[in-house]
Amino acid sequence: MLTHRIARLRLAAAAHEAAGGAPADRADIPERYKWRLENIFSGTEAWEKIFEAIESALPGLAAFQGTLGESGAGLLAAIEAIHDTRRRLEQALVYASLKSDEDTRVGENLARRGRIASLAVRFDEAISWFESEVLELGPERVSGLVADTSGLELYAHFFDDVLRSGAHTLPAEQEALLAGASLMSRGAGQVFNAFDNADLILPEVEDEEGRSVTLTKARYQKFLKSRDRRVRRDAFGGFLGAYGKMSNTLAANLDANVKNHVFFSRARNHTGCLEAALHPDAVPPAVFHSLVETVSAHKDVIHRYTALKQRVLGLEPIHEYDLAVPLFPDGEFKYDYDEACQVILTSCAPLGSDYIETVRGGIAGGWIDVHESAGKRSGGYSNGVYDTPPYILLNWADQLGDSFTLTHELGHSMHTWLAVHNQPYVYGDYPIFTAEVASTFNELLLMDHLLAETTDQRRLLYLLDYHLAQINNTVFRQTMFAEFEHRVHRLGETGETLTAEVMGEIYQELLIKYWGPSVEFDPERSPLTWCRIPHFFYNFYVYQYATAYAAAVALSRRVLAGGADEREQYLDILRSGCSRYPVETIALGGVDVSTPQPLEDVLTLFGDLVDRVESILNN
Repeated sequence: MLTHRIARLRLAAAAHEAAGGAPADRADIPERYKWRLENIFSGTEAWEKIFEAIESALPGLAAFQGTLGESGAGLLAAIEAIHDTRRRLEQALVYASLKSDEDTRVGENLARRGRIASLAVRFDEAISWFESEVLELGPERVSGLVADTSGLELYAHFFDDVLRSGAHTLPAEQEALLAGASLMSRGAGQVFNAFDNADLILPEVEDEEGRSVTLTKARYQKFLKSRDRRVRRDAFGGFLGAYGKMSNTLAANLDANVKNHVFFSRARNHTGCLEAALHPDAVPPAVFHSLVETVSAHKDVIHRYTALKQRVLGLEPIHEYDLAVPLFPDGEFKYDYDEACQVILTSCAPLGSDYIETVRGGIAGGWIDVHESAGKRSGGYSNGVYDTPPYILLNWADQLGDSFTLTHELGHSMHTWLAVHNQPYVYGDYPIFTAEVASTFNELLLMDHLLAETTDQRRLLYLLDYHLAQINNTVFRQTMFAEFEHRVHRLGETGETLTAEVMGEIYQELLIKYWGPSVEFDPERSPLTWCRIPHFFYNFYVYQYATAYAAAVALSRRVLAGGADEREQYLDILRSGCSRYPVETIALGGVDVSTPQPLEDVLTLFGDLVDRVESILNN
């Protein structure tokens, strides 16, 4: 769909600190650890000129309305004019987004981001008639125009994507109204982003040495892996307690977000919010339901894992804040950023020399913003479009997980690079469904490389546990999130109000279901976790992590066991962009995600890893 790529852009989205101090100022971080946004625009003046050019183009786009059926040449001209404007809009959106994320406290950057978001809505309004008009032409007329007009044949899949949405596309004037409403529809997500990244006040806790330090999100993740249980408990309580102080406000905000999804799904004649969210990628709802059902049917293997943790750690009871602790800390190891880059390049060898050299060039060429700094957006992502480099945001904390985050985001960036360099603009993007295959595939290559290179049994046990934790977090935890998301949307569809108490009860119930009877959950803190998950504002996003991981396991095994043909079949997935529907695209690599088999294989792998750890411990 014409606006799908821009909608995706809107979602995209500890080192160098003094011990125990606040995060470093951005100005104090060496330039080689910062992304180079000048590769998009030389500065804000150049950005302003593009903004003006986009704004000036909008009346011309609206003027095409009512002309599409006159000739194939006119239809082609309309598409090319829309795409030309959208390409510039995407550049401006990416620049403003990345610049704002460098320091979310800077009002000028936040204002620029808001201005381009508003202009994106005006762009949507200016072209809102397009799909309705194509639908009015009908399949026969569109096919005739394509057959008679040189250049239109490129858009055959594009037209198929529009025409299949006939039941969910409204008359032009109603589409214009919905396009105008889209700016308001993003309000809940913007409120959460502002709170979570700019206004959230986290407490101080004592670290392992008894020093008082201010919690940050990176430190929180680090403290949850601390060998000192007191540090884990205090960090867990302090972190979730900070969200808990705002739980009623956050609940009202998430309730508004769900009501927004309900409104738009009904306005477009979908049977529910899930169906509406899956429709753009043509993913059958059965894929989502199969995920939840398959994992639920095998939750005993997760319970085996938590029981193993309890036994190895010697904790009675084991608490939620204990679950991230490495089982075998004596084998712990990590890389600094530069070391990690070299290890990742080596692990990507099965993907060929061209892939490796492109990654090497991106690392050296300003793709990556590495270190945490004051006001910087938390987490990590890859963000780029057809006419920009693929940029990566990190918050490096010198943990092994940072190396996996880096290779994960490089997988996204290389997906972007290969799609852009092998597809015309209309197909140069890709949906999240296939995006997460590319990223988790790279994580699996890194894990396989580290396991193959490890001779020390302590490190081997540490890696096996880390692998179990990856599957736990990417498949089981994300499936739990997906089930939570589906349940709260179902409540929203029946007119229920989502209060903090209601969502806390649902979340606590799911915690017990997924992690089993071995774990004790804090009745005051554990139910608050829903408060801090930004993905709940992304509209049925998280299930794709689990399904993509299953696909990536199957594909990586084919590549590692195969040769050049299997490698090229996998790279063809990345090169395809959005020239096919995602289930079709993944099938290029010989994997069918419409069946439960890939997920069942992951569950078997998880059980095998538990067996392997237990076997080593028993010998």
